[in-house]
Amino acid sequence: MREPIIEVEGLIKHYGQVQALAGVDFAVYPGRITVFMGENGAGKTTALKCILGFLRPDGGRVRVRAEQAGYIPEHPASFSWLTGREVLSLAGRAYGIGEKRLPGLVSSAAAKLNLDEGLLSRRVQTLSQGNQKKFSYLQNLIISPDLLIVDEPFSALDPVSIKGVRDLFLEIKDRGGTVFLSSHLLSEAEKIMDDVIIIKKGRVCFQSALEDSSESRRSDLESLFMFFAK
Repeated sequence: MREPIIEVEGLIKHYGQVQALAGVDFAVYPGRITVFMGENGAGKTTALKCILGFLRPDGGRVRVRAEQAGYIPEHPASFSWLTGREVLSLAGRAYGIGEKRLPGLVSSAAAKLNLDEGLLSRRVQTLSQGNQKKFSYLQNLIISPDLLIVDEPFSALDPVSIKGVRDLFLEIKDRGGTVFLSSHLLSEAEKIMDDVIIIKKGRVCFQSALEDSSESRRSDLESLFMFFAK
C-alpha cells in the first residue's frame, strides 16, 4: 500500500484535567475516502484540529504529506463584513489563481454545489447555514486540494445538496485526491467510504478498509458503529 497521506502516532491532548485524546494512532491513505466515526465527545474534532495545526498536541506526532490541503468545518465562519465574491477574490490571490481564471472556477464549483451565484454578492454571514456550508465547499474547490478534510460534511444541507457533495467526494477520489471526513450521518457515509476509523473515549478502537471487513459489516455501517460504541 502507498505511503499514508495522514499519519497519526500516539496523539495526546488534554483540556485541563480532561484527556480528549489518549494516544491515538491511525493512517489515512491517498486516493481513498476515509470516514472517521465516534460518539459525541469521542475526540474526533480534537484529532482533526491537531492534524490541521489548529491545536498543539500534548504528545505524539502528526505527518501530513499533502501538497494542497483543504478543510471544511462543521460550522463555517467568515469575515462578517465581506461578500462571498470578496472572500473568493482574497482566496484566489492567496493561492495564485489569476483574476481571469477565477470566475470560471467559481461558476463550475457553484454549479456542482447547486449554489446560486447571485448569493455571492451578499455578505457570507447573512446566508443560511446550508448556503454557508456550500460556500465553504466552494472556497476549497477552487484550489483543487489533493486532501480534503471535512467535519460533518452533510450538516445543514438539503437532500439534493447532500447528493451533490457525495458526488464531489467521488470526483476528488477519481482524480487521485483523498477525502477524510468525520460524520454522524452513517447512511450517507457508507455509500461512498473506502475505509473506516472508529474512535472511542480518545482512543482508536477500530480501523479497516472495506475489503478487509466482513460482508455483514460492509453492508451495515450502523451495526459496526454500535458494536464498538458499547
